[in-house]
Amino acid sequence: MDNQEMDRSNEQEFYDDIYFDTDQEDEDESMGLGLPNQKKKESKSKKILSNDELLYDPELDDKDEEWVNEQIVADSMDSMKGQGKTDAILTCPMCFITLCYSCQRHEKYADQYRAMFVHNCHVIKDERFKPKDAMEDEYYHKVVCDQCGVHVAMMDQDEVYHFFNVIPTT
Repeated sequence: MDNQEMDRSNEQEFYDDIYFDTDQEDEDESMGLGLPNQKKKESKSKKILSNDELLYDPELDDKDEEWVNEQIVADSMDSMKGQGKTDAILTCPMCFITLCYSCQRHEKYADQYRAMFVHNCHVIKDERFKPKDAMEDEYYHKVVCDQCGVHVAMMDQDEVYHFFNVIPTT
């Protein structure tokens, strides 16, 4: 690296004055201060902040999308094909924590989903429910959110989760 390149790397960049221009004429020097005969201070040049100084990562959305897609593929039964498929990503209605990345929407009830793989929720094995018109071996267990304890689903005897109290994101 030669001296000119080192000087350029040490120089700070500043925004042009036009960047903060409000397109208003500055006829009245005291306008906006609320005090008569008071003048505005001369505005200093504003330094252009780097992404690190702004705590901003322009590639973060792409990284997040890639991570979610990996979760969908990992949880999906279609993961052998290399491409995951889901009807929605399910979150808790109370605390908004993600409960499921790969699910299938119910054909008859649009606000219900079923899934095999879940996150951030657990089954309460002590509570066993049996529908009125169910067969003898048909039963369900209550499923609650790990974070806030809200009842979000039921798990059947085949260990399939039936979500009904969730927020779907498609």
